[in-house]
Amino acid sequence: MVNVDACERQPADAYFVNGTITGLLARAVAAHCRVVYITTDGIFSGEEPMRRESDLPCPRTVYGRSKLQGEWETQLAARRHLIIRTNFFGWSAGVKTTFAEWLYRALVNEEAITLFDDFWFTPIYVTDLVERILALATGSHYGVFHLCGGERVSKYEFGLRMAAAGALSTARVTRGSIGDALLSATRPRDMSLSSEKAALALGFGAPDCNSGLRKFLAHRECSLEERVAHVKCPI
Repeated sequence: MVNVDACERQPADAYFVNGTITGLLARAVAAHCRVVYITTDGIFSGEEPMRRESDLPCPRTVYGRSKLQGEWETQLAARRHLIIRTNFFGWSAGVKTTFAEWLYRALVNEEAITLFDDFWFTPIYVTDLVERILALATGSHYGVFHLCGGERVSKYEFGLRMAAAGALSTARVTRGSIGDALLSATRPRDMSLSSEKAALALGFGAPDCNSGLRKFLAHRECSLEERVAHVKCPI
């Protein structure tokens, strides 16, 4: 369950899906298997930027707490584990619309939208993320890693950068505050993560935001199979 507000409304379901089932799956695999668990930057309080793996989690939302439970379940069940905290963007497989898809279509159609200038993250394009997960999983790496982009940007700046990359108008884009949004869950305002540990382990750094956006736009007419074909393990 990744809908943050839905998790607030259905906490029992969120803990069961994101926590309990994760533990059942991790305990079901053979002891020699490596378990890779994809989790979230939402396990931190959002009061400080560029959090590291050594920083103490303090999630504000049911979603964040349920994903943190999933991390603990994985650590307890599987000695050979990789826990990947991230915040990625990309095109969907058609099941639901992603934030980046919604933003792109709104810019193309010149719809009036408001983007928060006080809500920060370190987004990474999905193929860049998968390449780094493959590099960690095919090596001898274990433990918790942050895999995000190398730049801390607000949602508003992310929108401006997407528009610039696609030569799209921002005439109907309004700068707003997350404090004025009517959301069920109180979001952490700064979800940025430092990927320095992963960069040191892999020997190459986190990608910048603009390069990810260029890939995102280049893949907009591609099928899911074609997008996956672009994934290459860097090592």
